[in-house]
Amino acid sequence: MLIYTPESVYKLDHAAVATDGFSEPELMQRAGERVWREIDARWPGLSRITVFAGAGNNGGDAFVVALQAGAQGVEVQLLVQGDLSRQSATSRHFRDLWQQAGGACDSWQGQSISGELIVDGLLGIGLQRELDQNWQDLVGTINQAPQPCVAIDIPSGLNGLTGIAQPLAINAQLTVTFIGRKCGQFLADGPDHCGELVFDDLGISSRVGSSQTAALEAIETCELPAVRKRNSHKNHYGNLLIVGGDLGMSGAVALAAQAALRSGAGLVTALVHPDCQANLAAFPEIMVLGWDALEARLADASVVVVGPGLGRTADAQHCLELLREARQPMVIDAGALDAAFLQSMTSAGSQRVITPHPGEAAALLSCSTAEIQANRILSAQRLVETFAMTTVLKGSGTLVTGADVLIPAINTRGNPGMATAGMGDVLCGIIAAFLGQGLDAFSAARSAVYVHALCAEEYARESDESGLLASDIIGLIPQIIKQLRDVE
Repeated sequence: MLIYTPESVYKLDHAAVATDGFSEPELMQRAGERVWREIDARWPGLSRITVFAGAGNNGGDAFVVALQAGAQGVEVQLLVQGDLSRQSATSRHFRDLWQQAGGACDSWQGQSISGELIVDGLLGIGLQRELDQNWQDLVGTINQAPQPCVAIDIPSGLNGLTGIAQPLAINAQLTVTFIGRKCGQFLADGPDHCGELVFDDLGISSRVGSSQTAALEAIETCELPAVRKRNSHKNHYGNLLIVGGDLGMSGAVALAAQAALRSGAGLVTALVHPDCQANLAAFPEIMVLGWDALEARLADASVVVVGPGLGRTADAQHCLELLREARQPMVIDAGALDAAFLQSMTSAGSQRVITPHPGEAAALLSCSTAEIQANRILSAQRLVETFAMTTVLKGSGTLVTGADVLIPAINTRGNPGMATAGMGDVLCGIIAAFLGQGLDAFSAARSAVYVHALCAEEYARESDESGLLASDIIGLIPQIIKQLRDVE
């Protein structure tokens, strides 16, 4: 599934007219008809709806919806916000048809919403500025209404590029979007405001569809390590060295190590603060040593994970010093996400993955977390450009990209239950295990993010997602990998 910037979608729209021979009214008619079909299928028997129309083409789609509803005998309360004198000729055409059919068209003046369902056709995908108070009042009124709301193309108030509400956005139960899926529908606040997302390309040709390069590609399949041969040995599947686990944080290493083993790693050695070695005694498959063994053990490792629970002490910094010249594939997280450390490693020439959450990304790029979230795509690109490593920018719409990646990958799976302690440690372990079994850095990271998310979904099939623990993911990894192999 390809996802586009609003600018690219505008170009696709124009190309559909120039290349495929569609007229603009035909595309608008198709869009409005599809919205009404989705409404009629989900809420049959409606007697009255409220349609909000803006002055742009989004409002033109809304007039088409009103016409479709009226043609089926549904009463329509149509309310307008914005300067209709600025309407395009196409939007004005459908407004004229609505009025010629006897439809009323009233300006929004705080009227009560009388419909059983609300249609949001106020603002389109081009919004980038903050809404003024009048718009905020209207969006707030719609959000407080008890009726379900359907958004045309994108919920009004949502930035189509970044997924940020500006500062409010319509809370839709259903969003019907056209021509191309938009980045903002999948990033940051986007999924919370869009609700169920339905896509219709409106019949544009594949030639037009391929005329623009997508900004993101949703992860829908993944590459897994090769199935093991019968004549196998544990050393064939990666000798992982995990460095972390300062005082009070040894659980992070335990989670990463167990996840790696459940993901197929052959050998896992955990190096933790010397006083924490006994804390991992409950995990007999994990070899456990102190940080002082790092220099001796490093040569035998095929993959290194550094950072889970590492902390920022002098001893932890010494571990980083020893790893500066390491040439093994490496997964770098948490306490090891230090800009000076990463920049000192860029010349080592090995497969490396960094896995920052937005706060860590902000520290690496010397900016605020808000700036990271305001444009996650750009932030991920900046991380790659700065550190020359495969980057996993975690969060709502986790992004995976790298220096040679043409289209970054975005994870649209999983659930909010994953917002809990230790999830990043588990993800590190899965990535490292896949690296140890022969996947390159980008493929390992992309596949691990997908497996990680599917495990969370599997848990939620039987239990409420709010109770999900990072350790619950670990036991589900082999099950999810088997399911993915079975459909290959």
